[in-house]
Amino acid sequence: MFSFCVFAQSEDKTVQYDDSFIEQKHFDAKKIEAYKQQEDFIYVVEKREPTIIEKAWDWFKRTIKKLLSYFFDDITPAVGFLAWVLRILPYIIAGLVLFLIIKFFLKVNAQNIIDGKSAKSIVNLSEDEVLIKDKDLSKLIKEAISEGNYKLAVRYYYLLLLKNLSEKELISWQQEKTNEDYIKELADNKLNAEFEKLTYLYDYVWYGEFLIDREKFLQAEVNFKKVIAKI
Repeated sequence: MFSFCVFAQSEDKTVQYDDSFIEQKHFDAKKIEAYKQQEDFIYVVEKREPTIIEKAWDWFKRTIKKLLSYFFDDITPAVGFLAWVLRILPYIIAGLVLFLIIKFFLKVNAQNIIDGKSAKSIVNLSEDEVLIKDKDLSKLIKEAISEGNYKLAVRYYYLLLLKNLSEKELISWQQEKTNEDYIKELADNKLNAEFEKLTYLYDYVWYGEFLIDREKFLQAEVNFKKVIAKI
């Protein structure tokens, strides 16, 4: 019903030429060689077999990472060796805690407990008051020396030292006090330095499982006698 004419747009076929100046770039061969010598630009890595130490360290890092991930990340349950470690870890920690309690708080011979041996001539801390007030410590020292129990002899010597200091009112002996308390009480006394050395010796021998033979005991005995004589 209707008709109308359409005329196509004429196409411009004129070629455009770029006559702008183009500067050709050149690479500096010296700078390239300098970069090649820098470690950051060396991409070829020589492959070699890792050493046993490197393998062990890598395994240790992977194990620690898995262990931490097990506690702090939401991952699948541990399996294999890691699962076995996690099962026994609470028992190991409990055993260490128990050992420390026995060793440092109850003051017992932990090595004898582990070996299943009964301790010989071990004096409990609760007996200090009885030994100092009611026992002949000089006689006990001689008996311990005759039996070759130099560890016990050192203990008796130290209790005799405390007894003499207490009788001269240089310290106030109390069951609940520690050896450090007595060192502080003698802070202004000329015997302080010698008493402190004998205290550390006693702690090492009695509580620290420090082995003392006859020769070392005789040296310690000279020092004990010298301080007791000064008191």
